[in-house]
Amino acid sequence: MSKQEKNKKDFEKKPSNGFKNIKENDQFILDIKRMGINGEGIGFYNRLAIFVDGAIPGEGHNIEITKLEGKMAYGKSIECKHASNARKMPECPYYAECGGCSVMHIDYQEMLKYKREIVIEALSRYTTINPKSFEIKNTIPSDYTLGYRNKSQLNVKKNDGKMSVAMIKAKSNILVPVDKCLVQKDLINTLNKKVLSILEEAKVEPYIRKTNTGSLRYLVIRATKENKALVCFVCQQKDAKLKELVNKLLAIPEIVSVYENINSNDKSLEIFGKETNHLGGEEYVIETLGKIKYKIYPTTFFQLNSYQAEKMYDVVLKQAKLSFKERVLDAYCGVGTIALYLAHNSKEVIGIEYNKESIKAAEENAKLNKISNAKFLQGDASELLPKMLRDGEVFDVLVADPPRTGLGEKFISAILESKVKKFIYVSCNPATLAKDLEKLKECYSINSITPLDMFPQTALVETVALLTLNPSVKK
Repeated sequence: MSKQEKNKKDFEKKPSNGFKNIKENDQFILDIKRMGINGEGIGFYNRLAIFVDGAIPGEGHNIEITKLEGKMAYGKSIECKHASNARKMPECPYYAECGGCSVMHIDYQEMLKYKREIVIEALSRYTTINPKSFEIKNTIPSDYTLGYRNKSQLNVKKNDGKMSVAMIKAKSNILVPVDKCLVQKDLINTLNKKVLSILEEAKVEPYIRKTNTGSLRYLVIRATKENKALVCFVCQQKDAKLKELVNKLLAIPEIVSVYENINSNDKSLEIFGKETNHLGGEEYVIETLGKIKYKIYPTTFFQLNSYQAEKMYDVVLKQAKLSFKERVLDAYCGVGTIALYLAHNSKEVIGIEYNKESIKAAEENAKLNKISNAKFLQGDASELLPKMLRDGEVFDVLVADPPRTGLGEKFISAILESKVKKFIYVSCNPATLAKDLEKLKECYSINSITPLDMFPQTALVETVALLTLNPSVKK
């Protein structure tokens, strides 16, 4: 299922009679009115929403209907009849095939405006909250619109006898060999070639599912702002040749750590398997955001745009308005990124995270930064928060950075029960943010929402929402 189809509910329209008048393969001119959550253009035919990849609001396209589904339709552009001034030529030669950078054809400054509009549209569609009743700030731009991604995890393929990294072609399972990816750090593109050259020489073979031969499935490289890199080979089964290549790999100045991960489930969409083995070099690389250093391991979650992550945490810090006497609770704390960023300005910070490995990394990061006022608890925040409240614990600021699925009913109930005065909600999905805000409005008011462009060239938008407890709510 494509991303477009997966997120279709984010833009459902009311029932219409549109299907009575159109069918698959029909062609007509469609005016594009707004942008979808995945960067597609959306136009309307008899109140039926029609999604068109690559179309920009304000354009007119001669389209062909490719699919009718539910309360919407999908079309492809046959010809752009009049183009938007925001349209530009994509820089990437793989743009049409890859599909990863879905809005590379749109001027960056205009895309920042569209990302803000995506947030407003989500609020209008999923809430009874008036978006004009509080401040929705302009989208904070990324300093780097290309070369910003600090992590690459790409398929490995042999093409005409030569190994290369490969992207999965949009809406298919076809691997497309790529020379480089423009949104990856330059160092990662360089290391991909150097590492594959060493593997070729040693006759390490990429895994081929059809014939069940070879071993190497993915090449994962993580690079820091200081240009130190961790390399991880994700294999179908252990490959003894990799251990023999460690010294050659570590001879490349930027590579400081080498790992192997075993993922034998070739039907899984997950990159990593459960077994990870350190082959040589350092056990981790260190990334610095602000004044805080973070250990990064092969499977550690860490924001893919380090420069923009620092801006986002600065927004959280500014909104928290800490004065060294507050107790802060960071739910979904991961490896302690936000918790440790706030620790120096707080009396105490407590982080909650379900993943045991992340909690271990968070504790290591606290020691690395000599932070003694941060404590980390392993468990479900929706269960631990009510228990802590029953035990008499009081928090001045609550921060949550949940996955794309949002906060969840149990945690929202826990927030409403806590009646904490200030809640900072970091979200990577405007639709689930809006739905959660609608449920929180009985106790909380929205002071502001700040969109950030964490992933330039994509339609994804990160937000930081500041909520405060309504004065009428009894504690």
